[in-house]
Amino acid sequence: MSTVEEHVIQRSLKEVVITPSHVRRTESEAFRRNKQRLREDGHYCCWVCGTTRNLQVHHFGIEWSLANIADWDRVKAFCEQWDPYGYGRLLHNQAITSPDDIRNLLVLCETHHIGVDSVAGGSGTGIHELTFPIWVVQKLSQPGKVPVPQKGQTVLNVETELANKQGEGAGEDSHVSGTLGGEMEGGRASATGE
Repeated sequence: MSTVEEHVIQRSLKEVVITPSHVRRTESEAFRRNKQRLREDGHYCCWVCGTTRNLQVHHFGIEWSLANIADWDRVKAFCEQWDPYGYGRLLHNQAITSPDDIRNLLVLCETHHIGVDSVAGGSGTGIHELTFPIWVVQKLSQPGKVPVPQKGQTVLNVETELANKQGEGAGEDSHVSGTLGGEMEGGRASATGE
């Protein structure tokens, strides 16, 4: 089997969405209550990197602004299939009628939610900025091998680091080791590089 050397992929994504008319979002009582439950149940840390700093709660199945066109049975089925905290199974017998339902919420740090760091060609790190396969690899990659430049890193920083790591590893394991894409907190990427 032939090997494809590590390389940078840069692309521009044009996303067109006709967002229907909707009420301006305010934090509902259900949303506040569900954020508190996430805290009480031990889920109030970033699902991607594990940090407990600068947390936000993402509507991952259906966005608030798209709730008027939601098929709630489909939203419920989706939230039962992708069930990061187990609430889909726990609340299986209850309908979902709001994007603020706990089954539709995912705790993320600001960097992995809305993170945009377009310094020197970077794309950002947030779920609102990347395609899903590229966003989720920040959680699923080996420690120290995150291929998405993290906050404060440039594409050039990561490319240089890759080249240096490859040079150091000549004759050894061909995998790049070290901090590709930034250090991750708790074994995952650190949003702040701290």
